[in-house]
Amino acid sequence: MEKLIIILIVFTISFWSCKKEEKVTEELPESSIIYYISNEGAFGFENSSLSAYYPLENNIINNAFEKVNGRGLGDVLQSTHHHNNKLYLLVNASSKIEIAETPSLKEIGVIQNISMPRYMLSNSSTGYISQWGDGGNITILDLETNKISQTVAVGNGPERMLLTDQYLMVCNSGGFTSDSTISILDLNTNQIIKTLKVGDIPMDIVSDKDNEIWVLCKGQTIYNSSWQIIGHTPSKLLKISEANLSIVKEIELFKDQHPSQLALSLTDDKLFIGGGFGFQGIYQFDLSTEKLDSNAISSKSFYGISCGAESNIFGFESPDFTSSGKMIEMDLEGNIIKEIELGIGPNGMSW
Repeated sequence: MEKLIIILIVFTISFWSCKKEEKVTEELPESSIIYYISNEGAFGFENSSLSAYYPLENNIINNAFEKVNGRGLGDVLQSTHHHNNKLYLLVNASSKIEIAETPSLKEIGVIQNISMPRYMLSNSSTGYISQWGDGGNITILDLETNKISQTVAVGNGPERMLLTDQYLMVCNSGGFTSDSTISILDLNTNQIIKTLKVGDIPMDIVSDKDNEIWVLCKGQTIYNSSWQIIGHTPSKLLKISEANLSIVKEIELFKDQHPSQLALSLTDDKLFIGGGFGFQGIYQFDLSTEKLDSNAISSKSFYGISCGAESNIFGFESPDFTSSGKMIEMDLEGNIIKEIELGIGPNGMSW
């Protein structure tokens, strides 16, 4: 009898342990517009997360990938890229790219051993991924098979990119070292045909409705051996001609302030400049007059900025990397429409 009781107790404990370990997953809603927000998390803690925001329904789902798949993403979700009902999630410190179908966010694959991926762009059949590891590369991805087809060495710390009909243009920010160049790849050969010298720390690049190319160079903060600030190089906005791959205009933005991101308005007539540690505000650049408005539309400090599908601008607040951040939705004059709590370290979104 005692043996039978012991067996029953062991069986009961085992049964409830198995029940406890079962993954509890959720189904996500569908919508015509979904914004996928990258929450970096704290480096080394593997607490990055994805938020899904449904603006038409005014609905936010935090930890969306984990709720659907019953597991976390990994260490530092740097960015996401949406292509043909697939969401590519670039998990920087974990050196991998998770792939999920949309809108369900159910996992469908993972690309491992891609060293420190940063950002991704794609055309109809090919993906281009900037990665800091291995000296700075562009990884070329076959989107039919999600297999790496080629790796091209570029400058140090490649960041955001721009795809044109002929070229891939890559901002080489320096990463852990220094750089001030744009690498230009011919899409027919995947070879670098030109390295263009620009301002210090190029971070972002966009093309407007007139196919004019604009590059944001962050500028550099200069430190002495005791890590005291002893100077700056200015941040700049550069206009590049695709026809001859040369700089045609250079505009100094701030002598000692260093914005990191550009956001192009839905109407393609305005650039918004901001984002990054220590930079205060969002500034508007008029593409028709090519003038910077010296009055900020918002005085807040944002870790990242983005423009949405409804002619609004979004600022992502990351006060620290131990607590929840916030998304602030504004109209193009900077008037706050709503504020939404997110995960740790939100930095931007794709849709």
